[in-house]
This record gives sequence, C-alpha cells and structure tokens, in this order.
Amino acid sequence: MKRYKHLLNFFSATLVGIFGSVLLVMFFISIMSVRTIEKLLPFIIGFNAALTGYNLIIRIKDGFKHKRILSALSGILMVVGVALMLNIAFYFDTGGYIVYMVDFLLLAFLGGVFSFLGAILAIKYFKL
Repeated sequence: MKRYKHLLNFFSATLVGIFGSVLLVMFFISIMSVRTIEKLLPFIIGFNAALTGYNLIIRIKDGFKHKRILSALSGILMVVGVALMLNIAFYFDTGGYIVYMVDFLLLAFLGGVFSFLGAILAIKYFKL
C-alpha cells in the first residue's frame, strides 16, 4: 500500500511541474510574441524541471531506492506532458506547433538533467 502512495506522489510531482510550465508559458504568451516564447522555452523547462525534481524528493523521501534516476524520469515525463499540452493549445490557436521533434529532444534532455540536479539539491539539503 505504501508503494502506491509513493507512485501517486511521483505522478503528482510530475503533474505540478507540467501545469507550472504550461501556466508560465501561457502567462508569457500574453505579453510576448511566439518567437520569444520559443527562445525562452528551454529556460522555462529547465527551471520547472529542477523544481519538479526537488518537489519529488520532498514528497517521496525514503520511498524509492534510486531517487535521482526517478527524478530524471520525472523531468522527462514533465517535458512530454508540457510539449503535448502546448502543441495542442498552439495548434487550435494558431494552426501550428511550438515544439517540434528536435526541440522536444533538446527539452527532454534538459528536463532530465535539471530534474536530476534538483533532486541532488534536495537530497543534500535533507541529507537523505
């Protein structure tokens, strides 16, 4: 039963990162152009991925053995969710996409790395 609670915490930390990134992009789109948002997207993803990794470690504490690897997976899943939601929103709004395959691969790499680094920060802070 405890394992399911940790899986729920894993997915909830990932969902918080997804919705945080999407909300931040939607806020920026109201004051900036789409081209500027495309340039800022790696920074938005990196920041929210680090927060996702940190948040994941806070939530699961000692629930999983390989915390850093799960954190990187959480960051990659966050990027998948963000890219999917943004592409759907931009397709219905503008008829085009904002995240293409090469951009997605770069963002997935950044999401995994920064989430891993956020987890390391949380582990060192809480001395887990």
